[in-house]
Amino acid sequence: MSAPSALTETHQSDIACVATLATLAERQRLGTAPSDLPNVGQSGKRWAGIVGSRITEQSGQPRELVAVAMAEAAKAEFQRPSDPAAINTCAMQMSQELATADISDQPLPKPVTSK
Repeated sequence: MSAPSALTETHQSDIACVATLATLAERQRLGTAPSDLPNVGQSGKRWAGIVGSRITEQSGQPRELVAVAMAEAAKAEFQRPSDPAAINTCAMQMSQELATADISDQPLPKPVTSK
């Protein structure tokens, strides 16, 4: 087993996208999101699990550390105004990856529950 590696720019970008969509989902839940944006509540949770598993596998970082990185990124993102272009880019990436997961019929990662 090799030592964990630092997160790559791609990993960090994926975490930023998860944070962007998590923030949108929370704003949608609160009723404060613009109505012209895609609803990402359920699909965003599923995609976050896929991204988290991929980053954990590729980097060797503990799953909990990746989850904390996603949570911290989402907290920071929630403090910023919504960026419709970033949301649309991330939503497109999420849709493509979910479609690929559906096609390959891979099992979904088990959710991480906090203690």
